[in-house]
Amino acid sequence: MTTGPKATGPGPHTPPPDPAAGLSGTCTAPDTADAAGGVPARSDGAAPGVPARGAGGPVPRPGVRALGDRHGVALGLARLGRWGEALPVYREVAAARAGMLGPDHPDTLATRHETAFVLARTGRPADALREYERVGEARIRVLGPDHPDTLATRQEMAYVLGRLGRHRDAHQVYAAVLADRERTMGADHPDTLRCRHNLALNLSRLGRPEESHRMAREAAAARARVLGPRHPDTLVSQYEVAYALGQLGRWTEALDTYREVAATRAETLGPDHPDTLAARHETGVSLGRLGRGAEALEVYRDLAADRARVHGPTHPETLRARHGVAVSLGRLGRWEEALAESRDVWALRHRVLGPGHPDTLVSRREIAVSLGWLGRWSDALAEYREVAAARARVLGAGHPDTLASREDEAHCLRQLRT
Repeated sequence: MTTGPKATGPGPHTPPPDPAAGLSGTCTAPDTADAAGGVPARSDGAAPGVPARGAGGPVPRPGVRALGDRHGVALGLARLGRWGEALPVYREVAAARAGMLGPDHPDTLATRHETAFVLARTGRPADALREYERVGEARIRVLGPDHPDTLATRQEMAYVLGRLGRHRDAHQVYAAVLADRERTMGADHPDTLRCRHNLALNLSRLGRPEESHRMAREAAAARARVLGPRHPDTLVSQYEVAYALGQLGRWTEALDTYREVAATRAETLGPDHPDTLAARHETGVSLGRLGRGAEALEVYRDLAADRARVHGPTHPETLRARHGVAVSLGRLGRWEEALAESRDVWALRHRVLGPGHPDTLVSRREIAVSLGWLGRWSDALAEYREVAAARARVLGAGHPDTLASREDEAHCLRQLRT
């Protein structure tokens, strides 16, 4: 039985539960940052590149000021998660700035950086990587390799490499950026700690849970010291500590950590904040792993109700919580109920996410699991075969999930022969 990908969002530990704390792009940063690389927001509210009122120096042409305003509009849309609306505005501004200021002007590169950020968040990581590579090369040439904006672009390149499944390449880039940040900014600078957190997360993708756990603990301790124990970034690192503990099979410790994070997030962010709900989901996962199915079922049912109230009944995270309900019912041996819940979730995921989406296929597999436990092996085999065929088509014949589905088929055939 499965519970679906880790609650991360931005998404498969993809993205992390709170992408804002793990990334350097300004689309997700609070309003204390403006242009790429964490440039402090202007106290007078002026657009990027526009001198403060009363400041010395040349006053920009009206066209430059207007482009700064348009860049700010796109930034606001992105911070609201309205990526599709932000992308064409960024592209328009980038083209206009290249024509007016030059292709290598810092403002042009800032807009192109944000364009890449949006591409990564709209399911186009390959396009994002190409844009980050071009921006990174230009920033090295214009600003220098150690400039904060250059390091921000390199760090985002590492994130996108991870999204593309190139975790070894991502590790190399993260490690290099971390060394450069420690050298130029110091070990306790928030951007350095963010990079250390990202490196810890990527280590888990490489199947190195002990190192991931150690580095996540270090990041969490440093963030608690620098930012405070209740700061959102500190809690994100604590969340990653819990995830690494789960990978190590230390589920009791993982459960305690997830519960602590959930409680603190409820107090600081609010009980309905997505990060609070994500931590609650992981408490359900941990309870299930510990064989405490009745408690897990209660967690998932409460969470599904809250998700439906906050996000709507067909939101992917609502359906994820309901999938947890189905899994928990199965663990309690309540297979008829588990089957009914899995079918409902599969039907909704099929409609909302599409028939080939990984979550849709996970739900369809859960239907087959329930059918098998009910002794309906012929029906189960038909479902397993559909899942295997879809995974081979979507993920490839050699993907681990596809191979697992083939093993499900083989197990089902063995049951039918006995």
